Amino acid sequence: MVTDHAPTPGWQTVSAVSDHLLAGLARREVGQGVRLVVEAGPLDRVGARRFRVLLRSREVGLTVEPFVAGVLDLDPPAGAPWIEVTRYRARLPLANGEQVEVPEGIGLQVMEALADLLPPGGSLVVEYDSPALAITAQALAAGVPPAATPLGGMLFVAGCGSAIRDCAASSGGRSGRRALQGFRFDPDSDREQARGIAMLEELEAFLSASSDLDWQVQSQTRPIAEATITALRARHAVPEGPLPPP
Repeated sequence: MVTDHAPTPGWQTVSAVSDHLLAGLARREVGQGVRLVVEAGPLDRVGARRFRVLLRSREVGLTVEPFVAGVLDLDPPAGAPWIEVTRYRARLPLANGEQVEVPEGIGLQVMEALADLLPPGGSLVVEYDSPALAITAQALAAGVPPAATPLGGMLFVAGCGSAIRDCAASSGGRSGRRALQGFRFDPDSDREQARGIAMLEELEAFLSASSDLDWQVQSQTRPIAEATITALRARHAVPEGPLPPP
């Protein structure tokens, strides 16, 4: 088992007992015997903080490369705080040369940990160019709503599902990569009810018109759409049946 780890020069390992803005991630348990090792890097050209998150397991030790890496600004001079994951890898090398496949449940726990750093109204942006998120890319190309994709479902469950949008048509996220952007739910915002109803309408329409999609895409997206519809109806007190007029 690997017990020691020296970060790259210019980077520092974040302590869970420090006052660092990423201390809430450090050593967080995201699976049985699996904890986060968080490193903070230098600022990028626009003043956002670089970060990366490795996984340490009691059984296999520390991953050699990060599970996720990105940039964040939790106190921007204008606009709401944001976090962007610019790299997401589900298959990671270990020090002994072997590789480990990261379960989806751990990925969700990591997304929840990142979302917990954001206040209501903040946004979590996650790239979907990586092989680990290929189904999301395939589904979006087929016209599936962002909230019904595997990555969109992950953002919703993590608490960043007030609205979910595909950034590919604009800048592809700050990194230039294709990405989904999920907004942290804000119970005090007057916009939440309208956003929730709009997402419900989009998902209901998708379920009614998805029978011609590739079977693999359907199997990966319809259950997410159904679960999200149930959650949205409960959140916004919308009973079963036709949606109210806008």
